[in-house]
Amino acid sequence: MLLRLAYDGTDFHGFARQVGVRTVQRELEAGLARLYKREIKIRGASRTDAGVHARGQIVAFDPPFEIPPRGVLLGLAAQLPRDMVALAAWAAEAPDDRPLNPRFHTLGKLYRYRLRITSLRDPLSERYEWHLPRPLELARMRDAAPALVGEHDFRAFRSADCQARTTVRRVRAIELRVRTLAELDPLAHDAGRIDDPDEPAVIEIDVRGDAFLKNMVRILAGTLVAIGRGQFGAERIAELLRDGDRARAGLTAPAQGLTLVEVLWPAALGGRREA
Repeated sequence: MLLRLAYDGTDFHGFARQVGVRTVQRELEAGLARLYKREIKIRGASRTDAGVHARGQIVAFDPPFEIPPRGVLLGLAAQLPRDMVALAAWAAEAPDDRPLNPRFHTLGKLYRYRLRITSLRDPLSERYEWHLPRPLELARMRDAAPALVGEHDFRAFRSADCQARTTVRRVRAIELRVRTLAELDPLAHDAGRIDDPDEPAVIEIDVRGDAFLKNMVRILAGTLVAIGRGQFGAERIAELLRDGDRARAGLTAPAQGLTLVEVLWPAALGGRREA
């Protein structure tokens, strides 16, 4: 069976099970064990890092007996903690003889990094965004982003402890969207505000790719922010992809701004994407 899972990553030490700390896998397996009255192991599509959120994580497990998908969702709603919910459940079988493993059957992932560039933070959304109380040159960021699209060696965009055997990855698309304060806050035009209601307030960076290195999307976001701040120019992207020098890329953007929006799942296995 497959589950689509959403969670607030703030209080999790990442997705994968670890000894002595709270993780998404550990909480979900505990909830499934209470539902089925026996030990259950899950297989996830993405090992999100500590503090990273998800709206469309996909996990698979082998149920010991049949419970209808609606029953699984309602049962888990009572068993899972408040910062996690299973949004969808459906049955599917792998196209070969192996157990269905989301890591191997996904068509890619869509991540979103959210930046707030207003003078003041928003306490209702700060768990899910990076607050930068200074303007960014959006045009520079948009001009730089296309150079990251395609198949490249992204070794300059990975963490020092990344254990991937190869650093070549394919980024399918990067899109930057802007929302003004007036779009976000119905009181934006009230007297006494210090931010222009019609100026950019939130920038969302959507990155779609086949697979990613550890911290890759956060370093991509940090590099685009550095370009938007004028710390270096868009030409730095080509240099980073050529030379692989992590020290010349932007900083690793904070985890709380990153959300796994969607695991791109094939229609043949119950998703909405054509292979």
